[in-house]
Amino acid sequence: MTQPGQEPLRDQTGQADGGTAGLDYDEAVFALVALIPSGKVLSYGDIAELLGSGGPRQVGKTMGRGGADVTWWRVIRSNGTLPAALQPIASVHWERESTPRTASGVRMAKARWQPSEADHARIDRVAELLPIPKRHPRMI
Repeated sequence: MTQPGQEPLRDQTGQADGGTAGLDYDEAVFALVALIPSGKVLSYGDIAELLGSGGPRQVGKTMGRGGADVTWWRVIRSNGTLPAALQPIASVHWERESTPRTASGVRMAKARWQPSEADHARIDRVAELLPIPKRHPRMI
């Protein structure tokens, strides 16, 4: 949903958002995840905070429902890890994207995405499409 004079929401591939009238929580999470640049990550809690809705567990459950098109390896635990079964698969992606790593996961201090003001505007547009009357204010 683009306002006059406002650029359309785009994912990391440059694809424009379809201009939907609203998003359910899963769609909003996936739209935000699509904005995370290659080599960067956010925690489950970061996603919830940026959307102003839900919490880390809700985001985690949503990510578990994501398909192959979702860049799931860019959303991790706040300690820089993923469940053991996903770690080897994610490591391939992290290596390909040059994501800063430790022996057991990702170096959150270096790899955490710090959205620019323009990125925050895109994130806010996603969050505004959620049918939640009282969003939390932006914290990060």
